Amino acid sequence: MNQHHADSDFTTRQDFDKRIEQYRRLILSSLDGLSEQQARAMPAPDRPSLLGVVRHTAYVEGVWFGEAITGRPRAELGLPVATANSWKTRKADSIASITQHSQQIHQHSRSNLAGLDLADVVTGRSPRTVLSLYTHVLSELAWNTGQLDILRSLAETSDR
Repeated sequence: MNQHHADSDFTTRQDFDKRIEQYRRLILSSLDGLSEQQARAMPAPDRPSLLGVVRHTAYVEGVWFGEAITGRPRAELGLPVATANSWKTRKADSIASITQHSQQIHQHSRSNLAGLDLADVVTGRSPRTVLSLYTHVLSELAWNTGQLDILRSLAETSDR
């Protein structure tokens, strides 16, 4: 399943890993240069803030590259039990704490995925291939990156 592209030693797995890393950088950079107030601002009632979306992306990785692989419960992984709570910022959350939490999740994800092939089946949550985990996380990160672009634009516009 870890097929090579015709003209290089670059694998599908390496391509997925590269794309995940690109999204991680884009997601965390969405907070660059913002005040805590800007990062927490909600564009509409009951809609997530930039900080909330970044927090949610860490949750997504923690669930799919953590719980789904290891079987460890979300609370043990430092994640909200309910998905709805993953979008909500807490009083103690800050740009620095959410960035640090995200980076810890990223490192755990890298460790959990090390040595696994795309065709491998993990049973931590329910049986799934590693390929299905990657496609789920990539689609979530892409969607959330788009959401962050919109929220960042709104945050910058509201300062004028």
